[in-house]
Amino acid sequence: MVKVKRSEYIRISRTAVKKLFDQNCFGKGSVYIHVLKSGISKEDLDKVDAVLEALIKQKICCKKKKEHGWKYYLNMDRYDKIKEILKEKGSHSIIPILLMLQ
Repeated sequence: MVKVKRSEYIRISRTAVKKLFDQNCFGKGSVYIHVLKSGISKEDLDKVDAVLEALIKQKICCKKKKEHGWKYYLNMDRYDKIKEILKEKGSHSIIPILLMLQ
């Protein structure tokens, strides 16, 4: 697994959560990983898997096994945290704090 810096983690997780939210992926609707990787820069593509696993550990994002691979979706039980992540701007972020609490 690749090492992800804090700033990269915040940026990639915001992008992934925003993409899942925009596509209305809450349980019934879900997307494969290649859809989530489409909005990430080339140097960060290998770090998306690590960030998604951290979001799953925080129970913000969930995954389910399907015929062609894993599909990712947002956890409705953590909707308040998802909204906080979407509203964040700048260097102050709740994501690393949530990760430390787990």
